[in-house]
Amino acid sequence: MRYVFCLIIGLLIGAACAVMAANTLARRTAYAKGLMTVMQHALKQANETASRSPCDENDPDLAKLALLANDIETAIPGDGTPDRVFQQYVGDLQRITGVAAASRCAQRKEMLATIKEACDSCHRDYR
Repeated sequence: MRYVFCLIIGLLIGAACAVMAANTLARRTAYAKGLMTVMQHALKQANETASRSPCDENDPDLAKLALLANDIETAIPGDGTPDRVFQQYVGDLQRITGVAAASRCAQRKEMLATIKEACDSCHRDYR
């Protein structure tokens, strides 16, 4: 009976430690997931604004996307060694968002589609 009791206590302690470890590992990527969620929302909002209203009102959304694109490298956890392909994707996104923020009204929808393609290409390789 004493062994069964010790076995049950050991299993409960092990399960509690496993849950704590899983929560700690999940928090490691919370900032990256949050940043991607905010970028997704900003891109959706920019698309909605570009399709229904004058493009002058779209400038804050594009500026927000450009600022968020600058935080991607710091948001993604890693071991400190730069990944050449990932840096290329981030650089492309930063360049495209900067150009989109300075683009003319006629080019806004095209630039937003290019931003979405840049996001999708990175997610295809790194999600």
